[in-house]
Amino acid sequence: MLIMEKQLLSSDVQVLGLSADHSYGIGTSLLCFIPATEIKNYFSAFEELPEEIDAVFSELLNSTNQKRIKKLEQEIADFSYSDQLAPPLSITIAVGHADLPASERKGPLYSLNYCRKNAFLVDGILTYCAIMNLLGYKLQYPHFVTNQELTKADNITMKNIINQPLIVTVVFNDDGNLDQKDILNLCKTFNQRSLQFHSVSLSRIASESLVKDFIHQLAEELKLDKIGGMSTKATRVTKSDPFITTESTMLHMVVAAVAGNKLRMSTKVMGELSDGSLIDQTRLDSIKPAIITFFSAWLSSCQHQLKYNRDGFHYSTQIWQALGLVINHLISNQCSLEELERVGHLLGQLNYSRDAEHWQHCPAMKLDIRGYQYKNATSGGRTFREGLARYFIELVSKMSF
Repeated sequence: MLIMEKQLLSSDVQVLGLSADHSYGIGTSLLCFIPATEIKNYFSAFEELPEEIDAVFSELLNSTNQKRIKKLEQEIADFSYSDQLAPPLSITIAVGHADLPASERKGPLYSLNYCRKNAFLVDGILTYCAIMNLLGYKLQYPHFVTNQELTKADNITMKNIINQPLIVTVVFNDDGNLDQKDILNLCKTFNQRSLQFHSVSLSRIASESLVKDFIHQLAEELKLDKIGGMSTKATRVTKSDPFITTESTMLHMVVAAVAGNKLRMSTKVMGELSDGSLIDQTRLDSIKPAIITFFSAWLSSCQHQLKYNRDGFHYSTQIWQALGLVINHLISNQCSLEELERVGHLLGQLNYSRDAEHWQHCPAMKLDIRGYQYKNATSGGRTFREGLARYFIELVSKMSF
């Protein structure tokens, strides 16, 4: 397993790792494990890089790499809180000049001494930067400096990351020498690979399963089956349907509660937002208490209408989405669960009949051509639900809590 030790009394590094009996190419690899906090001690710091290698690493500051590092940070942080299986974090170090005479093989274990300044990070470069950021540093190339802007949440994440083990592969030449050209070629080979299995279905299945499971958890905890249930097949509720909502409606409501009015659900992948990000477990776990609290109150207050008025707006997907936007607004304003419950009760008492007079005060509504019932007065679905959400928020603000 992992054995990696730093000789504290010299500039040398000593590693002990697993090595195969047969080489791949002309090089040898050692497989080791090391805590995230120690990894910087096993290869040359960015400020010590040779000029040609430094020119490559300085591109860490470009916008593409910074976006990728930020995405990796979020993934690593999410997995540090999650109870899901996480893909292991790994990096590869190439040793330019290894002290082979001091190297020993003990069965599958191989001991290697080398000078830190002669070892270079060739793979997992962005992973390393993301880990350093999570450990409380930020890159001001070529230096990592202490990040003074850490939040309480950042500090909790840092504690989770500190002892996170990394898989470290140490690569060296059998004759103990890799020159700068070899190092750069290795770096190029690792970082220009694009060989991961591509599957749109795999992404969709993983995302859909997560969000669908969450929606069914909501349905169970809200006891929807006692007031008509949720359909997994229909996309909307008609007058003759026995259920009060659909899986599709619940999905749109969850997206509204999580992302607000800035992002929409992707048309290709369930649970993917219009900016390409996914509704992950962390987002769902954080929003769940608010949704349960709000809709438990809303359904309780609206129960009579749900039972006796099969043609009201309370069955509309747009209304449920608007209520999701209300939840997002309340959370953004740091409202407590007690406040969410009170707002849910107040909006549940609203008359959702299509001919209710109060709709005349909602800019998103207008009377139909006969002057009997209200309908969408906006140019589309998005503007309609956003207008409804603003109306609900204004109504609540006028009512005493």
